[in-house]
Amino acid sequence: MATKSRKFEQAEWFKIFSAKKTRIIAFVLACVIAGGFCLSLVLYANSHADSSSKSYLKSESYKLASNEMYEELCVTASAYLRYVDEDWNYTQPRHLFNDYLNYLDYNRYKYKKTESGIQLIDSQFDYYVGITQNGKTRYLSNIKDIENYDSETDKIDAFKSSHKNYILRRDNEVMSDRTSSGQIVDYYYNTAEYLDVVTEEFYADNLVPVGGSYYDNYGRYFYNYGNYDSIAFYNVDSSYNARKGLDLKNGLKYSDRLEDEEIGDDYDTDDGTKYYDFDNGIYYYEDDYGNAWAKCENLYDLPDYKATDNDDSGITAFFAPKAEKLTAMEKEYTEALNDMYRAKLLVIVFGVIEFMLVCYLLMICAYNAEPESVERWKQGNFLKKVPTEVYLILMALAITFAFVLGACWNYYVSITKNIFDNALANSLFRNILAVALFALAYFAGFGSLMEFVGKIKTRSIFKESHICRSCKFLWRKYKETSLYHYFHGLPLGVKLTWKFILIFVGIFVVMSSGLTILILLAVEIVLCISMLRDFSQLSKLSKQIDSLGEEKPYEGKIRKTSPVYAESEKLNSVQDKVRESVEQQIQSERLKIELVTNVSHDLKTPLTSIISYIDLLKKMDLDDEASSYVKILDKKAQKLKGIVSDVFSIAKATSGVDVNLTKLDFVMLLNQCIADAEDKIADSGKIVKININADSAMVMGDGDKLYRVFQNIVDNALNYSMDGTRIFLDVYKKADRIVFAEKNISATPINFTEEEILERFVRGDKSRTDGGSGLGLSISKSFTEACGGTFNIEIDGDMFKAIVEMPIIQEDSAEKAEDKTE
Repeated sequence: MATKSRKFEQAEWFKIFSAKKTRIIAFVLACVIAGGFCLSLVLYANSHADSSSKSYLKSESYKLASNEMYEELCVTASAYLRYVDEDWNYTQPRHLFNDYLNYLDYNRYKYKKTESGIQLIDSQFDYYVGITQNGKTRYLSNIKDIENYDSETDKIDAFKSSHKNYILRRDNEVMSDRTSSGQIVDYYYNTAEYLDVVTEEFYADNLVPVGGSYYDNYGRYFYNYGNYDSIAFYNVDSSYNARKGLDLKNGLKYSDRLEDEEIGDDYDTDDGTKYYDFDNGIYYYEDDYGNAWAKCENLYDLPDYKATDNDDSGITAFFAPKAEKLTAMEKEYTEALNDMYRAKLLVIVFGVIEFMLVCYLLMICAYNAEPESVERWKQGNFLKKVPTEVYLILMALAITFAFVLGACWNYYVSITKNIFDNALANSLFRNILAVALFALAYFAGFGSLMEFVGKIKTRSIFKESHICRSCKFLWRKYKETSLYHYFHGLPLGVKLTWKFILIFVGIFVVMSSGLTILILLAVEIVLCISMLRDFSQLSKLSKQIDSLGEEKPYEGKIRKTSPVYAESEKLNSVQDKVRESVEQQIQSERLKIELVTNVSHDLKTPLTSIISYIDLLKKMDLDDEASSYVKILDKKAQKLKGIVSDVFSIAKATSGVDVNLTKLDFVMLLNQCIADAEDKIADSGKIVKININADSAMVMGDGDKLYRVFQNIVDNALNYSMDGTRIFLDVYKKADRIVFAEKNISATPINFTEEEILERFVRGDKSRTDGGSGLGLSISKSFTEACGGTFNIEIDGDMFKAIVEMPIIQEDSAEKAEDKTE
């Protein structure tokens, strides 16, 4: 069979397809292509170009640069230009100015310090930012010849005419020559006067919101010009905060200082500076000076808190992309888009080829190419001994390495830039090295996957696992302990009850656990899986019980570790005993039938001789006394002949011998039997009521046997019914069966059961010694069942009822039955 099933594998194309060299070449090619695929995917994912837009002005990178420029200009106007005098001296505390410089440094905004104050430097935008207060304007700009314009309005008009794609904020309004993108976004922030009320603006996502700023009486300044979080500056130092009991940066005020003994070992550290006292339910905080304070409330909830809006109506901010810079950026952006499209194309091409190679290698891995071998899957002698866990670890390490290399691509680029000097070689060698690294990770990961799949094909994945081996070893040791035998011997209900208790206790513990929740959750999952397996085993046990009831062998298998294994073995034992008992009964019944048949046959020969000699004696001239003896002998011999004949007929009918099934009319046969019995009925003086509610009913049966059944029933009714009562003979159809029922009142009290009267050699009137042999009803039952029907006796007080049922056959089924008998 194995040779025939692998016949197609002898084809030349399949030999090349499954050859070892072909597999090696495909695996090496898969590693190289996988390296290229990973590199292309990383380059595509790390591309700075926005694939949804083919113009730099519509890209997300330009939107981000534009928003950052607007925020920088507005913060500069509000936090810096607002507080400088005519000589560019900063009039507020030094701490506020330092926060402004820290803001520029933190966001990597370029600037320089000049005699005319801070000068912002930006290579991408031309800008102008100013603030007008008390009729005087302070401004910064990198636009040439700005001094040639007298008023700020003239400057703005000139800028608008010489620049495109500008954004202008003036008099708390934003204007632009850009076309709205149609994508409306919202910007919301808290106002100074109403801290619980949110100010919300709606604007196109290629423009900017107006925003606002405010300050409070604790020296905090907040700026909201498109940024997601409020930018906060502080005009007091940390020592002032400590003296005043303030934490301006976190918006908190602290109560009395704690003593050292109050902040001892009775608290847990959250982030190194904040502590929580579990006894008192209070948080503690330690500042830069080592002072510990108890948390109180937010500053804006204090009674003396006051916040004031800054007047931003005098702020003017204008910026637009430089023409030469925009041209360069558009070119750079186009090149980035082209690189991204090329990377996307390579991802698709490499992905399709890699998918085909992976499918081929996973399908053919561990294939046994030896033509004469019947073993379809086979691993190498060395590789199959490597534990399964090793392959799983290698796959996990390979995936982790590839993911980390892709996620840390910028760090990888910076490292390779330090290694290679030449710019062209830098990019070339960096990509070649990346392909090699990805291919190496793929070699380890996919190679391990192939061996893992090979273990699945050879069905050795668990056999070659150290964990499984250890579990089997521990399980074998556990089975040798008395504890196992104790629990294994417990009833099934007790076992399932204990498992339910463990599951509910485990759920309660998991809900109230902290660090151990994962371990407990894993235990709960194992217990639930065990319960599901137990219920599946219960289903098998139920099927085994059903098969036992149907007297069929159970084909399923219940594992030895199953909690129902003991019950299953008991059922198997019961099923075997029942089968043996049935076989013994069948064999005993067969022996009885053979004995009765043989005895009846052996009795016929001497009985025939006795009857012959009696006939000779009857012809002789004997005196009256001897002649009377001969008559008695003749009568008894004829009765004995009838009994032997009846017993022989029962034996043959029970064993299926001498039964000729043919198609016949049940109603017609019954009518014939009643007509033949008219003389007996008349001589008996009994009243017989005949009620036939069926014109015809075709059945398959032996006509002689069924006639004998009807005859026995009628004779039994005539012999044993009470004088003066009526005998009822009813014939009717019930579903697909024809029924003949006889009812009569017994002449003597009925002191027997339905089962007793159907036994052989049992008569209804036990006191009588003459009459029948007691085989009439037993013969009727045997003959009816031999013809495929049923014969039943029902007794209600002194009412006796005999019922014969036969299945009605259709024309086509009758023809088939006749063909079988022929």
